[in-house]
Amino acid sequence: MTKKLKQHIRPLIARDRYEPHRAATQLELLFDLAIVIAIAAAAHGFAHEISAGHLGSGIVKFLMAFLAVWWPWNLFTWFATSFDNDDAIYRINVMVMMFGALFVAANLPIFFKEDTLTYTFVGYVIMRLAFAVLWLRVGMANVDYRITAARYALGQIVLQGVWALVIFILASGTPLFFAAYAIAILAELWLPWYAEQAANTPWHRHHVIERFGLLNIIVLGEVILGSANALQVEFEEGFEGALLSIAICAAAIAFSMWWLYFCEEEHLENIEVKRAFIWGYGHFFVFGAGAAVGAGLDAMVEAIAEQHGTVQVASLTVAIAIALYIVGLWIVRDRYALHQPHGAVLLFFATIIALSGFLPYPPIPATILLIICLIARLWSRRRFSTGS
Repeated sequence: MTKKLKQHIRPLIARDRYEPHRAATQLELLFDLAIVIAIAAAAHGFAHEISAGHLGSGIVKFLMAFLAVWWPWNLFTWFATSFDNDDAIYRINVMVMMFGALFVAANLPIFFKEDTLTYTFVGYVIMRLAFAVLWLRVGMANVDYRITAARYALGQIVLQGVWALVIFILASGTPLFFAAYAIAILAELWLPWYAEQAANTPWHRHHVIERFGLLNIIVLGEVILGSANALQVEFEEGFEGALLSIAICAAAIAFSMWWLYFCEEEHLENIEVKRAFIWGYGHFFVFGAGAAVGAGLDAMVEAIAEQHGTVQVASLTVAIAIALYIVGLWIVRDRYALHQPHGAVLLFFATIIALSGFLPYPPIPATILLIICLIARLWSRRRFSTGS
């Protein structure tokens, strides 16, 4: 290999988990851009289901869609924090994965209408092949992680075969389909745990915290979009007090959720494997609930603008989604502080906020309670820190 070629193609050697000043790369941010499109498609599809009065099927489809979007992002994030060397082959592989993610994003509107996952499957084939190549490179360059890399690479291929059986052999919507789908999801979640038993990958704690925080901001963009949509309809249709209140509440909800998430800088306090898995997987509820809040707000705006009777359903969706966001945040962070005054604040308010969806003048009650929750969380944490 020539010297010039070596500058562009380097072994995929493990990163130092204690590397100082590690930050998200431009390539990771570009990957997030592809995920933004997919998250927006999932939220829009869910909003349409709520507006059409199909809440039950909408929830199921949204969970399936959001999991299909979040899972490759999650796998890539943990891989990149451990082995990103930013050479030409790595960049090309990641870009191929982005292209596969676009297949998923483009298929979601079709999925919400026709229940077909064909193009999502194709997108995953593209992403898994690129991901398997990356893991094979890790195995060739790192003796200590050879077994781990082999498990990841082979597992990706085997799982794609499992999904081929689920999607193309079983009839969509049947009990057998959903049972097989659930088993396949459990297998997906189990693979990283199994692979990490051979040797724990050297993920960088601060880098991972930053990456998850950035996706949280992306998800909250759906809530802010709900505020913008309410204002747009307000401007087009003339003054409507209900729409203006939704716009104000949506902005307040987004700002409060952001503040709750980032009021603690140290989410993941150590590198214990079990805690890392709980923290990583627990964020599915944080991210999914955040996107669902945006979907519920969009459905609420549409219901008021078109004067059909799904306002209460949309209101309940928003309230429960906010509550689930708070519960998810408790799972990944505050449950480790139960001996402290602020450890149970989120759980207490999550219950009340969920019930507020039944109250009149939505989403004002949920918004007020969320703001009170934020104040209580900040106050209790400060009280514990100062010891007064």
